[in-house]
Amino acid sequence: MQKYLILFLILAVAAILNSLADIKFENTIHDFGEIKEENGPHENTFVFTNTGNEPFKLTKVKAG
Repeated sequence: MQKYLILFLILAVAAILNSLADIKFENTIHDFGEIKEENGPHENTFVFTNTGNEPFKLTKVKAG
């Protein structure tokens, strides 16, 4: 009986993890090099795709 319970729990966890959102980034690093403050602000966009089955939610985002 205990073996079936463990097997069930493993399968349940695998099913849950399989249905979660998963993202893939085109690039994860961007090197601005040396920039001068007088040239103004610089920007970069990180492009990603949700390859999972659920919506992906960005929460608690912090500038680095």
